[in-house]
Amino acid sequence: MQLALGTVQFGLAYGAVGSGHMVAPDTAAAILDAAWQAGVRCLDTAAAYGDIEARLAALCGPHPFRIISKIAPLGAIAAAERADAVQASVQRSIARLGDRLDGLLFHSVADLEAEGGDALWATARAALRQAGRPLKLGVSGYAPEELQRLRRRLDLELAQLPGNALDQRLTSGHDFSGIELHLRSAFLQGLLLAPERGARRVPAAAAALARWRQHCDAAGLAPVEAALGVAQGLPGVAACVVGVETVAQFQEIAGAWARSRPLYWPEVASPEPDAWDPRRWPAG
Repeated sequence: MQLALGTVQFGLAYGAVGSGHMVAPDTAAAILDAAWQAGVRCLDTAAAYGDIEARLAALCGPHPFRIISKIAPLGAIAAAERADAVQASVQRSIARLGDRLDGLLFHSVADLEAEGGDALWATARAALRQAGRPLKLGVSGYAPEELQRLRRRLDLELAQLPGNALDQRLTSGHDFSGIELHLRSAFLQGLLLAPERGARRVPAAAAALARWRQHCDAAGLAPVEAALGVAQGLPGVAACVVGVETVAQFQEIAGAWARSRPLYWPEVASPEPDAWDPRRWPAG
C-alpha cells in the first residue's frame, strides 16, 4: 500500500475538525514538494473541489505526480444533458492535468446506477480513448456493496472507498481483484486524530471515539500512527489518500506512515453509520 495525497483542502475549506480555511497556494505548493521528497507519487483531486483541478498542475511544479481526478457530479443535470456533461468534464480534466492524469472516477455511484448509467460509462470510456493513451476509469463510492453491484455491469479499473478504524466494512470478504482500490477517510475527517473534539462535532461518534482513544493509549500509539496502522491492515487497498493543511501536518503523517505496521482492531469498529458516514452528521 502506498501513501497518496488528497487535494480537496487546496480548493475548499474541508474537514469536520479542520481549520475551516482553504489552504493557500504557496502552502499547497510547499506541501506538494514535501510530499514528493517523502516518496508520495499519487495525488487525488476532483472537478468539484473548488478550482484546484485547474490549478494543480502548476502547483506540482517539476514533480511528475500521477493524478487521479473525478468527473463533475451529475446530480443537478438533466438526464438528456448528462452525456455531454460527462464528455466535457473528461476533456477538461485531460486538458488541465495533461500527462499527469492517470485515471478518472465518476464522483458518485448514483450517477452510474441511474437510468442511462451504462451509456454514461461508455461516453467516458470513449472520451478517455480519444486522449490517445491508457487512462483508468472507475468510481468513488461509499460502500463496498456498491462496487460489487457495479462491477457486474462495468469494467471498473479504479475505485475509491472510505475506510478507517470506525468503518471497517472492507474486511467483510468483498472481492475487488482487478480493481485498483484507493482508500479515503483514514482519519475520518480528523475525528480520529482529535477524539474529544470529534465527539463534540459528531455526538453519535462519541462512544466509538472514546473506545478508539482507549485502544490507542493502551497500545502506546499516537492516534495518527494507530489510524494509519488500521488503514494499512484493510485488505485489497493499493493507496491510502490523506489530506493535510500544513507542511508540518504532512511531515507528521509521513513519519507515522513510515513507522506504522498493519493493525487489526475489529473491536474498535462501530456498527452505527451515524458515527462514520459524513452524510449523516449534523450540519456545521
